[in-house]
Amino acid sequence: MTDREFDMAAEMIVRGDRNGLKAIYDAYAKQLYTVIEGIVKNPHDAEDLTADLFLKLWDTASQYRKGNGHKRYLTVMARNIALDFLRKSRRQSFDIDDDEKEMTVADGQNVEEDVSAHINFAQALSALNPRQRQIVDMHIGMQMTLKEISEALEMPMGTVAWNYRTAIEKLKKTYEEDSGYG
Repeated sequence: MTDREFDMAAEMIVRGDRNGLKAIYDAYAKQLYTVIEGIVKNPHDAEDLTADLFLKLWDTASQYRKGNGHKRYLTVMARNIALDFLRKSRRQSFDIDDDEKEMTVADGQNVEEDVSAHINFAQALSALNPRQRQIVDMHIGMQMTLKEISEALEMPMGTVAWNYRTAIEKLKKTYEEDSGYG
């Protein structure tokens, strides 16, 4: 979703049109869930908090200012909701729990190949630490720049870049070892 498309969807929300919220939900629900799950470490809480995020977006869409980068806006909102939840529940852990992974099968593809590829990629992802998984998801899944990720996570740009580069190297190595291509 482009900034312009997001701006139009936000305007629709302000006018009370649920299609604006649906468009944003369809574009970002999975990525925002991953950001939240990376912080709260519980898939059930992450689901609830993701729903809360979209309810909050519905209520506060009029406060969004165009041109400030909607991906960063959504990521900061997700991060704040998750951290507020942790403060309220007095949790101390910020690790991700990857026992549950969503698998999708594209229509018209060989199911066995798709499942095998997904399992190999999921295994490769498990080699990453929680921060690396979060950064990879934000960069690849949400198409955020490393600078936007740095701002959203309040981390130095060099740390984000190092984590991303290290994660990609680990993914390549793990995937090649698991698939026998290395």
